[in-house]
Amino acid sequence: MKRIFKWLGRIIVIIILLAIGLTVYSLLAPPEPPATAIRGGYALVKENSRSAYIVQQTESGKQDEVVPSIIISYAVDGDYIAAKQTEVPASEDIKPDFTTYSYWLIDTAGGKIYGPIASEADFTAKCTELDLSFEEWLGT
Repeated sequence: MKRIFKWLGRIIVIIILLAIGLTVYSLLAPPEPPATAIRGGYALVKENSRSAYIVQQTESGKQDEVVPSIIISYAVDGDYIAAKQTEVPASEDIKPDFTTYSYWLIDTAGGKIYGPIASEADFTAKCTELDLSFEEWLGT
């Protein structure tokens, strides 16, 4: 019976030490990067499910918002970034409307921004005009 309590005590000590080790590791682990680089100094910033937007990173380290929240998906073709965006609801109680979108085009080489483009037809026309083809859209 003594041996059982002795082993039980050792197991409890090991569990406590493991818990302390995991806690310390979680506190000392490096934070996740605040932005995911896309192309040409532009990056996707996702703070939470209601906040995903595209910023331009300046040389001083400042991030200027280029496309406001909520970015649903984005794609890249050459020097261009395309973004599909829905509006942020007025209050936290209302869910975002994922059936209506605006589109944005960012010329990373020239810095020109086209958007918001209200319809998919207008977006397709602008892509045809600029000879762009966005094959793979990445979700945020």
